[in-house]
Amino acid sequence: MKNIVVSLLLSFQFFTSIPIRKQFTMNRNTVTGMFIWLPIISLLMGMSNGMLFFLNNEYFQFSPLLLAIILVIAGIAMSGGLHLDGWIDMCDAYFSYQDQKKRLEILSDPRVGAFGAIGLIVILLLKIGFYYEVLTSDVNHIVYLILIPFISRIAMLLYFLTMQTAKTDGLATYFKTNVIHKYIFISIVIYIILIFGVAIYIESFTIFLLMFFLLLYYFFYRKWTKKNFGGMTGDLLGAIYESSETLLWGALIFFI
Repeated sequence: MKNIVVSLLLSFQFFTSIPIRKQFTMNRNTVTGMFIWLPIISLLMGMSNGMLFFLNNEYFQFSPLLLAIILVIAGIAMSGGLHLDGWIDMCDAYFSYQDQKKRLEILSDPRVGAFGAIGLIVILLLKIGFYYEVLTSDVNHIVYLILIPFISRIAMLLYFLTMQTAKTDGLATYFKTNVIHKYIFISIVIYIILIFGVAIYIESFTIFLLMFFLLLYYFFYRKWTKKNFGGMTGDLLGAIYESSETLLWGALIFFI
């Protein structure tokens, strides 16, 4: 029971902006549990955005564009911009057009370059635009506000589980070597079954399409990062979550 609580708190500590200052024991069980909890953390974030949508409909009545901006900002605030930072670093590294070694050095550089800034603007504009298009369409908005962050974590967990690390040091390498892979794989299977169960219950073929699209993107991203970076890093792990969520919102426009 203690390991479960510690794992949950580690997930909040590492992957949200909640200021948990306490130092927790990190071993194979707690680190494994931390990753298993990640989709649940995203589910809670999605529920928070769903609540914002509900409050806007009931009380504030902001325009769809302003609501889309608020939802995007809320997502950044809840995650502390962690995954956006990975996306920025990935853009800087890839568009440097250097070899793998140099790209990995750029990934580790905390400074933001021109391509990282451009990448940030592009993904934020796309996400706001996709939110707007969905918010102005006739769908069950709350369902997708809750499920898309949750589904995006599946790609992140699959990538983490199946991709070798590009470096011998760093957080990604530490986590990769200190998890029980079998338990994470089992959790992924359970989460996918739950997603399909929800899709069947609410009779939404769109959710099946989103899962199929997500798996295609996972395979593409895995192959692309292996070719250009030689493996996985913490930044690339964050980037797949950020890009997956954005692409799922974009795909939703064509599926609804």
